[in-house]
Amino acid sequence: MTGTPPPYVPEPGPDALARRLRSLLVANVPVACGVYCGLAQPGPLSARHAEATFARARHFAAGTVDELPHFNTNPPPILRVLAAASLGRADAMGRRMADMPSDLASDLWRRVEERLRSPHALTVDERSHASDLMLRLGYVDGAAGLLGIENADAAQHGFGAHAALAEFAVFTRGRSDRAVLESRALDLARDRTRPARVRTVMATYVVVRNGKRGADTPALHEAARLALAAMAESDADDFAASLSRQTVHRAVAFLPFVRHDLAGTLAHLDRALAYQDAAKAHAKSDLQRLAWIDHAFPLHETIARTHLRLGDVGAAIAATDELVALSPNDSRCWDLRGQALVRAGRYDEALVAWGRAIPLGGLPVAKAAYHLGWIHEQLGDPDRAREHYRLSWRIDPTVPVVAARIDRDAA
Repeated sequence: MTGTPPPYVPEPGPDALARRLRSLLVANVPVACGVYCGLAQPGPLSARHAEATFARARHFAAGTVDELPHFNTNPPPILRVLAAASLGRADAMGRRMADMPSDLASDLWRRVEERLRSPHALTVDERSHASDLMLRLGYVDGAAGLLGIENADAAQHGFGAHAALAEFAVFTRGRSDRAVLESRALDLARDRTRPARVRTVMATYVVVRNGKRGADTPALHEAARLALAAMAESDADDFAASLSRQTVHRAVAFLPFVRHDLAGTLAHLDRALAYQDAAKAHAKSDLQRLAWIDHAFPLHETIARTHLRLGDVGAAIAATDELVALSPNDSRCWDLRGQALVRAGRYDEALVAWGRAIPLGGLPVAKAAYHLGWIHEQLGDPDRAREHYRLSWRIDPTVPVVAARIDRDAA
């Protein structure tokens, strides 16, 4: 038995989002992790990126942000709102941290919010870390206000000497034109007065943006060259430098990829893996080990997706083995593993993979349930297929392929 399910693509736009949230509020699929909606202690079903968010909050509240390593993953700001909706708590969707209901706000949440009431008492580093934390928790306007850029125009903004990365992150999470951001990032990557880390991150941003579009542009080539050059100038310690080099080579793999150069793509990914392995030997603390995982996850995700695109399903499945070991409570890894297993015709194992996403709760249950329904349909169990399609639709009624399944059964 072979075949793949029709793509699960929710409708875009604010109207569709509003419908999604209204459905999620009453779907009774609460998220199992309480980090994003109240900064509760990470639990047995929390993803690693949630643990990283909690660690950032804990160190900010304690005034010890200097102990934090660089985390690679940038969780989307919508996570708190989606988590609140899954809990049936529209009152937790407010635009200020102070609006979080008292029964959801942990002591850590209150301590963070209290420190943020006096932004001028924070150091430059603390403001940058706090801005990142606010973006993770879905307070984009608050992050902009903390950095003093709430009314700034990305096209004209003069990026600060010490907060350029934090400021740029706010613009990327806001409503700024993406073409403008790519142009500004390339300018920052060219600016030799900027620290090597800033130039590396900005150049990598341009590479990834072009690569994801499959655009073999002059900007892609220039940014790749600048990223590799800035990477070589880093004065970071062995742990941070190795992770930075991994990130650069993972991104630069897009350069041969868009030209359909298989050998070149895999060569960069192999170098990225070597740097990731080198960093592991230098991880001395629990925080560094968490940061190591936070960098390893997108690397193995990239490797899995690359092999799927190239048709090497076995290698893709092997990469998802790594993913589920790194962060077994991240619905993304189970979704990708399910895709790879279906491509291999291993439907029973795919059922297990997507089934692992169900107890995690929240919006991802809708996508997992759709795929479970499709597999049951292929396996000749229409009743269970129908049950899962209806669950998916109950959570998110904005996905045409699910609507088609529901309408067909009703006919």
